[in-house]
Amino acid sequence: MESDPKRSSAPTQQALLFPLLESMADEGGRARSKRLCDKVAKRIGVSDEVRTRRVLAGKAGSINEFDRSVRWAQQKAKALGLAEPITGTGQWRLTGKGRGALREAKPGVVLTVFTTDNGFALFARAEDAIGMVDDGSVQLLLTSPPYPLLRTKEYGNVDEKTYVNWFMKIADQWPRKLTADGSILINTMDVWMPGRPQVSLYQERLLLALEEAGINLCQRFQWHNPSKLPSPAEWVTVRRVRVKPGLEQIFWLSPHEHPYADNRQVLRKYSQAMVDRIAAGGERKALRPSGFDMAAGSFGNDNGGSIPDNLISAANTESNSNYISACKAAGLPVHPARFPRALPEFFIKLLSRAGDIVFDPFGGSGTTAKCAEDLGRRWITSEAVLEYVLGSRLRFRQSGLALD
Repeated sequence: MESDPKRSSAPTQQALLFPLLESMADEGGRARSKRLCDKVAKRIGVSDEVRTRRVLAGKAGSINEFDRSVRWAQQKAKALGLAEPITGTGQWRLTGKGRGALREAKPGVVLTVFTTDNGFALFARAEDAIGMVDDGSVQLLLTSPPYPLLRTKEYGNVDEKTYVNWFMKIADQWPRKLTADGSILINTMDVWMPGRPQVSLYQERLLLALEEAGINLCQRFQWHNPSKLPSPAEWVTVRRVRVKPGLEQIFWLSPHEHPYADNRQVLRKYSQAMVDRIAAGGERKALRPSGFDMAAGSFGNDNGGSIPDNLISAANTESNSNYISACKAAGLPVHPARFPRALPEFFIKLLSRAGDIVFDPFGGSGTTAKCAEDLGRRWITSEAVLEYVLGSRLRFRQSGLALD
């Protein structure tokens, strides 16, 4: 893990845990404590000031503060079963669990992979990462969890029969993490029944389960993806008995009756016809065929744009973006289920304010985190596949942001 070489503040024990494991792996799985301190310092790029700073520590007298922090991280790794001391040698080694934790997140293990001034990315399962989030701190929990697909994907998913129970166990802690006017935004899609041209009602069952848990539906949105491929092929392109699904569902939920929202932050540019209508002073008085009585001057005010509807059209055709190119250059896999920036951008503007915290427990390729950073929000993201977290980090490095 790289960092800003000008870093002048001492890293936390949690921030040191992941680079500690990486440094041990670099040394073949074992190393002396002093060697590890030097390796970790170089890996995260601390300044000379931090590396040499000494503090008083009771009877021990003056000690190196950074070395002490690394030793604390070693003890944390030991408590988690990720590393252990080799008796009588002064060395530490990775355990099998520790080696595994450098590939995919293990239950109960939460590692900080990188941070910026505004946020931090965790390598952890969603149900474990939530423990790192303060109660009452999140303004917007915005995520696209794995869909209940018929075939298992590399990013993980469960089948539609068990999906609701799986989801509710994870979402159980979400309400208390929200601010007093916070929101939850989840992206889901239709799933076809095995061997039948019928759609599962898991989304309806999920909404009912969430309502029972006190998380109510504020509004439905739909994401229209004009580039979506025709599927399932059996019913759409082979037998020709269904049309191509082009919509995914987005549910805005909250445990609060009046969550924060401001549609003035997502206004659309006026059409030329509307610009001309405003310039002319609005509509003339008339009774429309529908029976609506149009008052003179209606729609004559310039409000900065038109209020958007709840259909968001955004093609997901990214094939040669900077993110994809950077992942390929770094030898990292490209996350296969990325959504376009237009989605998180719209909802972050609508449902949060500058400085608010946006949390994505299924961080994927980091689209939500990077969008939150660009919009002046603080952010937290977690992802259970390490290679995807490292790939998401490239989004920030390309922008020249200081990373720890």
